[in-house]
Amino acid sequence: MDKANSLKPRQIKAARALLDWSQEDLARSAGLSIATIRKLELGHISPRGKTINLLRNSFEEAGLEFLYPDGVRHCPEDIVIYQGLAGIKSFYDDVYETAKKRGGDVVIVCPNPNTFYADQKAIYPEVLGEYREAHVERMAKLKNRVNIKCIVTERPNSLSTASYAEYRLLSKRYVDCVPFYVYDNRYAISTLDIDQTPKIVLVISRSIAESFKRQFHSLWDQATPLAPIKIK
Repeated sequence: MDKANSLKPRQIKAARALLDWSQEDLARSAGLSIATIRKLELGHISPRGKTINLLRNSFEEAGLEFLYPDGVRHCPEDIVIYQGLAGIKSFYDDVYETAKKRGGDVVIVCPNPNTFYADQKAIYPEVLGEYREAHVERMAKLKNRVNIKCIVTERPNSLSTASYAEYRLLSKRYVDCVPFYVYDNRYAISTLDIDQTPKIVLVISRSIAESFKRQFHSLWDQATPLAPIKIK
């Protein structure tokens, strides 16, 4: 087993303590038996394969990260600014890598379905166009693990969207803000402008991300479904 991916009994107990979880809470979250959790923490058995993935996912989804060789902590909050073509690509790489590792929901609010691409394509028409297709293709492969929803505030003439995403229309009377993108513990806002260097500001904070997800879902229930059309 890769030592960097292993979990020691004291890490599991420390992680529970940070979250104020009982063994029953951890068992419920990870889909394991209480007896298994007890044996793991006593060191009678070692987590392997599927078990270690279940434990890691439960703790990481709750906002913790494990440090080699035997540490654990709350994920630090941070702000990352992506600028220009290289920055835009790095942002979408982070979306993909995070979705691939963690799965879960990806929610977006923007004026039209291509807001996070449209202005970028105006500035970088050829390179980003090819990159966009590659990004859509790889995200489509995660459709069984990732649930992507997008609220738009402008009715498009044609809905050129990926078949793995779900779109709804909502009036600007209810939401009129800069585009935002939420995935895992990340909240991103886009300040794209063809007259300036495009910028995406990413805030890494589970509390902020969860807050905007709740806001999104309250708006989602009021929005009108739009039928997707596969990108040609």
